[in-house]
Amino acid sequence: MLKKTDPAGGKGRRITPALVLGAVPLLLVNWFVTSAILGRDCVVLYEGGNITDCGGLSEEEMSAASGLVALVMLVLQIVLVVVVSRRRRSRPR
Repeated sequence: MLKKTDPAGGKGRRITPALVLGAVPLLLVNWFVTSAILGRDCVVLYEGGNITDCGGLSEEEMSAASGLVALVMLVLQIVLVVVVSRRRRSRPR
């Protein structure tokens, strides 16, 4: 009988709880930072209400754009973590 060997050493591609638990707060931080950068030009038009002017984007467009940018940043950060961890694992000791 032939024994099946796994070149990854039994470590397949899986979503671990640590990845999920780390990704959610990271996504929120990315969204907050992005919305702070995109919304820095937002000003209240008059003191009595909550109508704001955010330059070229409305407040809703700014929130949606910052959400999309935060998702892209999260994907790039996860890819970077995976690449660095693979290089550290493959380095001879």
